Amino acid sequence: MTMTYDVSSFDTVPDKAALDALLLEYYGVILRKFEAAGGPTIYTAEDLKSSFWPNLHKFLPPTGRLILVHDGNGDLVGCGTLQQARPDAGELKRLYVKPKAAGHGLGRAIVDMRMAAAREIGWKTLLVNAIRGNMDMIRIYEKLGFRYIDAYPECSDPVEAQPYFIFMQYDFD
Repeated sequence: MTMTYDVSSFDTVPDKAALDALLLEYYGVILRKFEAAGGPTIYTAEDLKSSFWPNLHKFLPPTGRLILVHDGNGDLVGCGTLQQARPDAGELKRLYVKPKAAGHGLGRAIVDMRMAAAREIGWKTLLVNAIRGNMDMIRIYEKLGFRYIDAYPECSDPVEAQPYFIFMQYDFD
């Protein structure tokens, strides 16, 4: 039996406990990749997850998007957020697909949905950063035509973390 997946944009969080658990898993993975890239241990996964909720409004319409992926059983298996970086640009954040759902093109589907939302909002540019060595994520953005740039001043990550990231930009025609 083939598993089906639903990739959708949400105006509210349908299941806070499920998103909490997914974010905790995501941040654990990200922190391991950050440390593997040489980054210092500054935060815990719990710290980062806790910082998400006070900023939830940034990832919801009208100036943001929360994309969630559910499998055929209704389990939350992926996410991605889009937030406004400046009046004409958005920033892509929190792209994650659980390992059990990997290999189905879900990461690309999340990026495509966020790019479509950015066009709909009217932004001219998308910005993204990725941890150096996070090749799965970097390859998606390269294939879509994102180009490498210097760190952008609107980056929502702490300045002290920037040496461990690559930065990319996509300009809509």
